[in-house]
Amino acid sequence: ALVNFLTSKQLLPGSWANAISNQLYSIQTATASTTQTQAGGTKITAAAVAVTTANNNDAVTMPKGYAGLEIFIANLSAATLGVFPAVGDTMFPSAVNDVITQTLSKNAVYKCINVTATGAATWYQIESAT
Repeated sequence: ALVNFLTSKQLLPGSWANAISNQLYSIQTATASTTQTQAGGTKITAAAVAVTTANNNDAVTMPKGYAGLEIFIANLSAATLGVFPAVGDTMFPSAVNDVITQTLSKNAVYKCINVTATGAATWYQIESAT
């Protein structure tokens, strides 16, 4: 694919442009899983996600992180939300594969900044004040 890109007269292949658009502008409505584990969490598949939760710590699981990836999560419920990383990733300041809590009725931006040579990513949470 890279060879075709380099020899193409297009500035950007259509498939790349579609993937970039999907990452920047995709929207998901989700219900957090009552299986409050990394494997059982509802999978996050979009850039902006509106989540409802039935119980404190119902879970969602982030996609595999890469440097620069940013995901917005709105917790629309009066219950805390458990946010797990993908397997092998970290939600700072937790340990690898551990959950981080998003406060009830709060919004948060999750930014992936650090990625190691082995592909392990670290996510940082910026939660709204109100």
